[in-house]
Amino acid sequence: MLRENSDPGHLTHAMDKKFKDQLTRFIDGRICVLGIGNRAWHDDGVGSLLAEALKSSTGLDVIDAGFIPENYLETVARTIPDTILMVDATDFGGKPGQARLLYPAKVAYSSLSTHAGSLRMLSEYLYARTGAKIAILAVQPADTAAGEGLSLNVSNTLNELVKLLHNLCRPVASV
Repeated sequence: MLRENSDPGHLTHAMDKKFKDQLTRFIDGRICVLGIGNRAWHDDGVGSLLAEALKSSTGLDVIDAGFIPENYLETVARTIPDTILMVDATDFGGKPGQARLLYPAKVAYSSLSTHAGSLRMLSEYLYARTGAKIAILAVQPADTAAGEGLSLNVSNTLNELVKLLHNLCRPVASV
């Protein structure tokens, strides 16, 4: 879902080799992707849109938590994952559309995300319930103002992530 007024002159290379290698090493066993985001706030919807795209194209355990991820923690736990990948638009100071893998222990309790629960607190709860490896796949937003559709950079990153995750993850039953 791309906004029509996106500026193609500001494209960035979203995923470098280091990021792809890091994600490849992280993905292991039964994987649950938890997409987080509010589609009514432009790029903030990227996690939710990624979950939607993966659910229709792979056999991963995929949960679209929307903008209230704390309501889906038990759903995630019931998938009995070895690896949990929380996907969210997160301002980490990168270039718009840039993707990073962040580990919860290195993320402050104050939320980098636009959502109520801190991603670190949510991940600590999920770790206590599942013992799974957990990381935050963060995408640097360009625009989180009210409105639908992704900026061009974030839309391109979304498309790259769908392909990459589809190739990295072996199919399992979907939730």
